[in-house]
Amino acid sequence: MKSITVLVAGAFALLPLGAGAEDAPREAPGVGWAITAVSGAATVDEPAILFEEGGRVSGTSGCNRFGGEATQEGSVLTLGPLASTRMACPGALGEQEQAIFSLLGQPLEVVLDLATAGVTLIAPDGGSLSLQRQP
Repeated sequence: MKSITVLVAGAFALLPLGAGAEDAPREAPGVGWAITAVSGAATVDEPAILFEEGGRVSGTSGCNRFGGEATQEGSVLTLGPLASTRMACPGALGEQEQAIFSLLGQPLEVVLDLATAGVTLIAPDGGSLSLQRQP
């Protein structure tokens, strides 16, 4: 698998460029990503994350929705504080949500996968989120 760490110049991979710029497309206020795997395990119920202008982030774990702030320094993405809805998520869906929220609470290294044009967010503890850009 060919991958590279996304550096400052590669911040475009996740966060919208020119946030607040006059030339930003009005019909696409953010960059949306499907969360396709959590630490290598395929996801269920279509979890997703949206990076919006102004450093905002929102999404769904597949069960509950979340939102908060996002910052990126070099190749490290930091989210939080995050707020979420609190519906009960039984079984595998609840485990998936706990894993996603645990990972989103850590600084994440942004790595671009050249083979799939996807992005992997890697936590210091080795856990990861695999993302594919949504159309």
